[in-house]
Amino acid sequence: MKAIPRRAASLRCIVDRIRDSLQLDVVLQTAVDEMGDSLAIDGCLYFWYYPDIERIQVVCDYARNSPNPVMGHYSLEEVGAIAPLIRQRRVVANMGKHSAAQGLRSIARWLAQGNNGRQSLITLFGRVVTLLVPVQGQGDSIGFIACLERQPRAWSADDLEFIETIGQQLEIAIRQAQLYECTQKQAQRERLVNQITTQTRQSLDVKTILPDAIAHLREALDIDRCLVHLVEPLTAEGGSDGDYLSTSSDIFRRKHLFESCRHPFCPSIEDFDINGPMTRWVIANRQQVVISDVTCDPRIGEGNREYQLAQIKSSLVVPVQANRQLHAILYLNQCSHIRYWSQDDRNLAQAVADQLAISIQQAHLYQQMHQQAEESATQAKILEDALEELKQAQMQLIQTEKMSSLGQMVAGVAHEINNPVSFIYGNVPYVERYMRDLLTLIDAYQTHIETTEDLQALESTIELSFLQQDLPQILQSMRDGSARIREIVNLLRSFARLDEASYKAADLHEGLRSTLAVLRTQADDAITIHEHYGDLPEVECYPAALNQVFISLLRNAMEALESVSHSDKQISITTEAFEVPATGVTWVRIAIADNGCGIPDAIQDKVFDPFFTTKAIGQGSGLGLAVAYQTIVHQHHGRLSFHSTPLQPTEFTIEIPATRATGSAHARQHRIPPTNRPFPNLVS
Repeated sequence: MKAIPRRAASLRCIVDRIRDSLQLDVVLQTAVDEMGDSLAIDGCLYFWYYPDIERIQVVCDYARNSPNPVMGHYSLEEVGAIAPLIRQRRVVANMGKHSAAQGLRSIARWLAQGNNGRQSLITLFGRVVTLLVPVQGQGDSIGFIACLERQPRAWSADDLEFIETIGQQLEIAIRQAQLYECTQKQAQRERLVNQITTQTRQSLDVKTILPDAIAHLREALDIDRCLVHLVEPLTAEGGSDGDYLSTSSDIFRRKHLFESCRHPFCPSIEDFDINGPMTRWVIANRQQVVISDVTCDPRIGEGNREYQLAQIKSSLVVPVQANRQLHAILYLNQCSHIRYWSQDDRNLAQAVADQLAISIQQAHLYQQMHQQAEESATQAKILEDALEELKQAQMQLIQTEKMSSLGQMVAGVAHEINNPVSFIYGNVPYVERYMRDLLTLIDAYQTHIETTEDLQALESTIELSFLQQDLPQILQSMRDGSARIREIVNLLRSFARLDEASYKAADLHEGLRSTLAVLRTQADDAITIHEHYGDLPEVECYPAALNQVFISLLRNAMEALESVSHSDKQISITTEAFEVPATGVTWVRIAIADNGCGIPDAIQDKVFDPFFTTKAIGQGSGLGLAVAYQTIVHQHHGRLSFHSTPLQPTEFTIEIPATRATGSAHARQHRIPPTNRPFPNLVS
């Protein structure tokens, strides 16, 4: 009778210790230790039974004499004759068998009646199983307490009732610990998913999201490798599938592959086969793959070199998909040992995969939206450029039409003048000869015929002697004047160039001279024009268009000198040929400089803008320099620049290739530096 209170006190102490912790491993280890000490048995085990994979996992081991530890995973085939009892969740006591439905208390009553059961020994790990008690955990989880002895042991009814009470309390403690553990894992899963969600909100770049996600997942599941394979190209970045780089100490990346691995395992993405058997299977079936031992999976095979190089022993493969579209495949690999993936492992991996699918899908949408925005911006830029080109074409068309009308008018005037001037110029020699003959005849009459008073009076009236002296001079003046008019007509025809091809090899000096002849009447008499012409080859160009450029630059120079107060007003025109060393192409340079007051800094950026002018309304169109820029840069593939400092001389420089074919390519590839020569013969 005294033993009963002691057994009750011991039971209360054991129950208190079992229920003192919410850590499942602590609860189970405490239970087997207390049972082993209280019942004085050689060994006590607690193992979980996984019916879906027909395996047990020994998680706690008590041994009085410290035999070899037996914790780990075992198939039911390895545990021998006890396997059917485990499958049927039977109770084993005193080497006999009894239905678990009747419970330990029923067995205790049965034994108290003097029954000993069948003496069929059942062993586990080399020891006799004297007691096997199933313990129901939360949900479908089922575990067993196994008492092991070297020799058979007969249990008393009190022992069995004691064990049954411990078992009942253990079931409560296990369910509480499992509930706590489930809550902790759920919280961990939610933290990880929330972290990925937060990263997705902060960055829609998968190259930022994926490395962090797989690193945290690897730590959460305590695995050796975590790899994600993007089965669809996410960006159009360059490089081949062999591009490899390390992004941090434990994160590695290859195009479409990201891996997180822990020491001492090296990255395996160099050896990863993106068309391997597991990749093909998941793409085809879109299902999760659970592999405890890769050597036993027929899809991988025992001699798979990829898995051997990566030292992979167990693998959990999860498709990353959303809306029936597969975006990636998540590989969770254990290398240090064979791992039997729990349902919690699979749930956490699936939750992360689902969130990654959403993140990748959002990244796809963001990329498409960004690409569409870029395309829209590009299209808008094209339309803007087209509008600008249309404006410039319209502007150039207006200016060209004006110059064409001017050219036609000049050519018409020159043509109309040319005929009478040619008539006068051609008949002056005949008039001169006739005049000499008449004067000779008059001299002969004066010599051989005596003059009368009437003739003398007439000679005095008409001043014959003065007429004889002045008439040759008048004819010479007529000759010179008609020659000058003819020269001007030829210059006007040369300036207009209506009778020539639009594109031809031309002498630029001739164009400059004809332009100066046209503008000479507009120039202030106080302006001195200095011409420094070098040795220029003939240039393949549009002569009429270049003449328009010359007239615009020279007219601007003349107008700039109108506002200066000093009397030494000078314009310098300098030409030279030069060769570009890189290509050997010959270019020509025409510099037109004036010693006016310069161009203010505030408007220098607008000089070549269409319709920009500093003149009063009605005095300037703002097209001259804009058309000149278009003509030199776009039509002749050259360069038009200027150098100006306020209150200092201004120089406009034209640089064009002598031949169009070679110059065009050169203008696209090379920048011709502006000349830094001083302005010749200019006094500021």
